[in-house]
Amino acid sequence: MNRYILKITGKRLDTFILLLIRLKINFTKIKETKDYLIIELLEEDYNKLAKIKTTYKIEILKRKGLIYFTHVLKVRKLFLFISLLGFLFLIFLTNIIFSVNIIETDEELRNTIMEDLKELGIKKYNFKVDYKKKEEIEKKILEKEKDILEWLEIEEKGVTYEVKLIKRIKDDTKKETEPRNIIANKSGMITRIEAESGEIVTKKNAYVNKGDVLISGLIKNKEEIVSKTRAIGKVYAEIWYKVSLSLPRTYHEEKKTGNNKKVLEISFLNNDISISDFNKYKNSKDTKTVLYKNPLLPISINLTKKEEVETIDIDFTENYEKNIKPLAIEKLKVKLGNDITIISEKVLKKEEKADRIDIDIFFKVEEDITAYQSLKDFNIEEENKNNIESE
Repeated sequence: MNRYILKITGKRLDTFILLLIRLKINFTKIKETKDYLIIELLEEDYNKLAKIKTTYKIEILKRKGLIYFTHVLKVRKLFLFISLLGFLFLIFLTNIIFSVNIIETDEELRNTIMEDLKELGIKKYNFKVDYKKKEEIEKKILEKEKDILEWLEIEEKGVTYEVKLIKRIKDDTKKETEPRNIIANKSGMITRIEAESGEIVTKKNAYVNKGDVLISGLIKNKEEIVSKTRAIGKVYAEIWYKVSLSLPRTYHEEKKTGNNKKVLEISFLNNDISISDFNKYKNSKDTKTVLYKNPLLPISINLTKKEEVETIDIDFTENYEKNIKPLAIEKLKVKLGNDITIISEKVLKKEEKADRIDIDIFFKVEEDITAYQSLKDFNIEEENKNNIESE
C-alpha cells in the first residue's frame, strides 16, 4: 500500500491533530515535539490533506510503496533516460564485430577462409551471430573447403571473432603392395572374417591366440608355396573384458549448452527484475555488470550475461540400464575405440557403501583383431625346401 511520512511544523500542533480527526483523516503519530509533528498516513488521506489550506508547513519525509518508485522516476527521468540510451548503445556496440582474426600462417589459406566468412556474414562491422548460426557457418566452411581443412572453430572474444583451424595434410603416399599376413592382435573366438585377398586359414567360432595367422599372404598349390601376396581384409572376434566402476551414490553436474544472452535487470534488495528477457532460461550462470547503483538505496541497474546451463542429477543406486551401464560402455570404448559391438554383459559384483557404489561388469565384445605381419623377407624357395626335408 502507498503511504506517506510527513513532518508538520507550526504553532499549536494539537489544533492540527484535531483538524485531522474532524476531517476523518486517518493517521499514525510517529513523533511529536513542541516544534513539529511526524505522522504516517495512506495515499488517499494525504490527498485529502493536500486540498486543505492551512498555515502549517507540511513536508514529505518519505514515500512508501509504488509511489516511491514513481517519484524516483519522475525526479530522475532525465538521468534514467540517458542511462537507458547509454545501455542500448552499449548493447549495440557489444553486438558488433570489430575484428576477425584467423590463426594461420598460410596467407593463401587465410585469405580463402576470410572470403568464406564474409560470404556467410562474419566480417568487420557486421552484427554477431548466435551460437547455432556460428555452428552452421563452421559446418558450411568445412564442407566447402574439405580438401584443405581438417577442423575449424570460430570463437567469440569480446568484440572479436578468433578463427582457429587445422590444415588438411594431403596424403600422396602410393598404396603399398608389400606382401603380408593378417594375424590376430588379441586372443578370442572368431565371429566374422571379411577377406578381399589372401588365403583364409581359420574359421568362424574357432579360438585363436594372439599372433596366430588368420588370412595368409602365402599362395599354395597343394602343399607348395608358389607366391606371396598382400592379404587384405578384417577379422572380428569375441573378446571378454571386466570393467570396474567406483561411483558416488548421487551425482550433480551443471553443463553449459553454449547459448548465452545479455539482459537488462533492476536489482532491488535481493530481487532481480528482468526488463528485457522475454524467453528465460530454465537454469543459467549469471555474470553481472553494474551500470548504475544508488548510493543511498538498495537499488541498481545491471547488464547481466546469462549462460544457459543444463543440470544433471543422477542417483546411481537406481536404474542400472540408464545410469551405470552407459558409463561402463563409455569406459570400455575409451580403451578399445568405437569400432566394437557389445554382445552381452553381466554384473559380477555390486557393493553399496555409505557414500559410493563399487561394481564389476563382465562384457562380451565383438571387435576387430586385425594386425599385420610382413612377408617382405620371407623366402619361398627356402621354406619349400624345409617343408620337403621335414617330410
